[in-house]
Amino acid sequence: MASNDVSTTRRNRFWLYAPFTLLILIAIAWSAGWFVVRDRAVAAIDRFLAVEAAAGRQWTCVDRSVSGYPFRIEVSCKTVAVRRGPVTASASRLLAVAQVYKPRHVITSLEGPFRLSDDTVSVTGAWDLLETSFHGVQGGFQRASLVTERPRIEIAGVAPDLLRLESEHLEAHLRPNPRRPAEKAYDVALSTLGTRLPLLDQLVGGSEAADLAVDLTATVAEGFRGRPIAQELERWRQANGKLEILMLSLSKGTSRLQAKGDLQLDELHRLEGELNVAAAGLTGLISRLTGNRSSGALLGAILGQAPEPGAGTANGLTPLPPLRLENGRVLLGPFAIPNLRLPPLY
Repeated sequence: MASNDVSTTRRNRFWLYAPFTLLILIAIAWSAGWFVVRDRAVAAIDRFLAVEAAAGRQWTCVDRSVSGYPFRIEVSCKTVAVRRGPVTASASRLLAVAQVYKPRHVITSLEGPFRLSDDTVSVTGAWDLLETSFHGVQGGFQRASLVTERPRIEIAGVAPDLLRLESEHLEAHLRPNPRRPAEKAYDVALSTLGTRLPLLDQLVGGSEAADLAVDLTATVAEGFRGRPIAQELERWRQANGKLEILMLSLSKGTSRLQAKGDLQLDELHRLEGELNVAAAGLTGLISRLTGNRSSGALLGAILGQAPEPGAGTANGLTPLPPLRLENGRVLLGPFAIPNLRLPPLY
């Protein structure tokens, strides 16, 4: 009888402690697995840096650390920089995070200031928040996204005057076009809200903030090769690269514009192509381009009689004749817009 009681007590104790023992074993196994994934992540980073160095791109990650136990892998750098030849880019703290169970989906945050230079063009930037999302696949990526709040960007070396851009919100999305891999085509979606660009104020008029959105496909696009921007553009031009603008939308005060078409670069490095445009409230723009005395005559020649109410498109925009960029000129229908010449981009 006593023997049966002892046996029963042992079984009860086994089931009492079994869940805790199993939990401890799972924790040990998970911890071991996390360190294995961590070591693989470190090895993958080192391989990436070695491949980049062989290609001539030198990456610097100051005070690199890897943490995130138990569910994440977090890689942080106090500062990050990349250099190839005359091209340099740098920023402050970088934090990259991936879940252990989704290692190919990496989310990063980056702190400014940001600096980019190729000894000719220099870009500086700052922001309140900048985050990216990267979905990797074997041998490449599926899509990449960037979201930033209150970016402030300055560009020198492109135009005689310093170019400035400020925005309340900016986001961009990039993916390889799944139907056109042979063309090295990439789809890009970019949108900004509350954007202030002095150059746009001078062109369109008014000081209101603008909202901009563009969906496009770029052909024969390649990854960053570390060459100066002019060389990157020249490679793209010689390869017959094209920007297929699926939709460009601009709203600024009472002025609105939508456009679709194709753009590329001519032999003198100027934009060329054709856009189908619909617009409203752009009389001020044409006045600035033509001079006040001739703006009315030009508008009348281009648009004919004023459209009847409701004769425009469904969104209230009036279709314009095709806008053509050729030989450094801008033509609206058969008429070349005076006082407007397209300069070489590089």
